[in-house]
Amino acid sequence: MSKTHASFILLSLLTGIACGPAGITAQTSTDETDTSSAEVTAESSSTDPEPTSTTETSSTDDGTETFGFVPDYDGATSPASCDMFMQDCPDGEKCVPYSSTGGSWDDHKCVPILGDQAPGESCTLSDIMEATDNCDAISYCWDVQLVDGEPVGTCAAFCTGTPDDPKCPPGSACLISGDSTITLCIFTCDPLVQDCDQGLACYWANDDFNCIFTTRDIPAGQPCGFINDCALGLMCVSGESLPDCAGSACCSPFCALSSGDASCAAVPGTSCVPFFDVDPPPNYEDVGICVVP
Repeated sequence: MSKTHASFILLSLLTGIACGPAGITAQTSTDETDTSSAEVTAESSSTDPEPTSTTETSSTDDGTETFGFVPDYDGATSPASCDMFMQDCPDGEKCVPYSSTGGSWDDHKCVPILGDQAPGESCTLSDIMEATDNCDAISYCWDVQLVDGEPVGTCAAFCTGTPDDPKCPPGSACLISGDSTITLCIFTCDPLVQDCDQGLACYWANDDFNCIFTTRDIPAGQPCGFINDCALGLMCVSGESLPDCAGSACCSPFCALSSGDASCAAVPGTSCVPFFDVDPPPNYEDVGICVVP
């Protein structure tokens, strides 16, 4: 069934991800115009990194810490690439995304399987250059944050099938970057219910609603640069779709079509418009977004 989303829902859903030694902060960029794919990057918390590793922490409203990381990099030759869909590494290893420079996820490599945590279970990740974790052979540690001083993430299953026909377990969807650096099964969710775990919110990411953790909790009507800049229940949409947006994009509420415009009062001048142009997928028929009709 088609999942074509309304044209006003901003642009390309490019997933930019700040990373940590055992933690990542997901951000979904809305600053491009190609709606056909998502591109996943990892951004350092420092714009002028020193040659040694550093960490920088910040606290969210619920007391959970997230952190950025600038890894050491000695200029060594990158290891041979592998295929995450095929998982074509030697026995005892798995193919995972990693950063060859510490600045962004830019390739895949084989790493040893060091644990047996299954998809959906908690995990730890070394950093995006070493890229080892304690997940099992079919998953990778994702959405890692510092919680009470401990790095905690969740094992996400590798997508199976092919890039043209990806497969995931029930209740999840394949998040694929524009260059296929990231191909992971992320839990799906209901944007009207916001049924994700604490610290996560339900955002549109590539071709489904996925649980991605919030970063800045920007309120409705205020400028945003990444989809998960927005607070729980909001989405970063094109400024042209809103009556008074001071940036190229601003946060606006999801809304229930069956309830009318009640949820849109936070952004005066907007109405609840269907999120999907045509053929909304099952269970998403009532999903709308507050924009200028």
